[in-house]
Amino acid sequence: MAIWNSRFVRVTVGIVLLAGAVVAILPALTGYTSLDGTVNARVTIVSAPIDGTVTSAPPKIGISLPVGAELFGIRNDRIARTTEDQIEADLTGAKQRLVAVNDQYAQLTTLRKELQGRLHEYQQASIQNLTHEITVRRQRISTAAAQYKAADADFIRKQRLGVTGIVAGISVEKAQAASTTAENEGNITNSELERLSQQLESVQRGIFIGEGRNDVPYSQQRIDEVTIQLAEVQFRERDLKTRITQLEIQRDQERARNRALRYAVLRMPFEGVIWRDNVVEGSHVIAGNELLQVLDCRGLFVDILVPEVDYDEIYPGRDAQVRLLGRSDSLQGHVLSVRGSAAVVDDAVLAAKLPQGRARDARIRVGLAESALHTDYANFCQVGRSVQVRFRTRSLPIVRWLKSLWFSIT
Repeated sequence: MAIWNSRFVRVTVGIVLLAGAVVAILPALTGYTSLDGTVNARVTIVSAPIDGTVTSAPPKIGISLPVGAELFGIRNDRIARTTEDQIEADLTGAKQRLVAVNDQYAQLTTLRKELQGRLHEYQQASIQNLTHEITVRRQRISTAAAQYKAADADFIRKQRLGVTGIVAGISVEKAQAASTTAENEGNITNSELERLSQQLESVQRGIFIGEGRNDVPYSQQRIDEVTIQLAEVQFRERDLKTRITQLEIQRDQERARNRALRYAVLRMPFEGVIWRDNVVEGSHVIAGNELLQVLDCRGLFVDILVPEVDYDEIYPGRDAQVRLLGRSDSLQGHVLSVRGSAAVVDDAVLAAKLPQGRARDARIRVGLAESALHTDYANFCQVGRSVQVRFRTRSLPIVRWLKSLWFSIT
């Protein structure tokens, strides 16, 4: 008993108790520690893109697959092809009309060539006739000039003889009439030659002028009509080609849509783990139904609760140390978001439950740096495991307590 009551023992016990108290309060003085953290990750819901039946067995829960890996297929044999059939029928009809239009265009082109040949033959014949008539008229002009010269000389001679009384007056008058007639015949022939020359020039230009004829012959009129019809046919051809192109585009789009509705292959959106499976091979699904849930281990994080009085001390981007419960080593992390105690948090795409908040507890989300947890697919990246999170303090809590006390007093 004397030993226990000795001064040395009492001092030793006091030092041990003081050291225990310091150790107990030291973590609170040097930082903030949360003991209710949980490793968490988001899950992606894979929904049915079409109605149909699952054609193969989906991968089992816990299977890890790379990005783009095929999960399973969905087949739908009940799609309606009414629209595609209607477009195909319209396209067939348009192509048949285009063939008929092309035939009509070929026939009209042949007819126009025939009419142009007839017109050319008629034009050449007209040119030859007019050339022949012009030649005849020129000969008549020479004859009329000679006749006029002879008649005029006879008139002058008889006029001189009539003055002396050798020739009767009636003979002089007849000679004068003959001279005038010969002169008029020459003038008429010259006029006819000029008229025929003008007709020849017109015919050479394709304009036919003559008594009882229009400015163009029947062949030229038909050529004009056929040319107008060809222009109309060309317009119809362009319209049909445009229509066919549009119908082909619509048909291809409708076929692609029907193919997409008839069969769809679901693939992994990213490298991850099958978290939940809601279908089996042969299941009938409806578009929009949830089929699988894939765990996304690319962005692991931890949700924790800390007293809201420390809200301003923990901010996005601040570093943190995360230690899995049962381990001695720690992981690096950084604050992603900070929410107050009254914030409504209802995240349905999380793999683990959020910690149950208490009065005046702020919710902190801490992102985990890249580590072996992100590829530990066999253990679902250890989602749901409890962790401890610690932040180093930038000031002593006693200082904040004194400031808060002073605010309450004043």
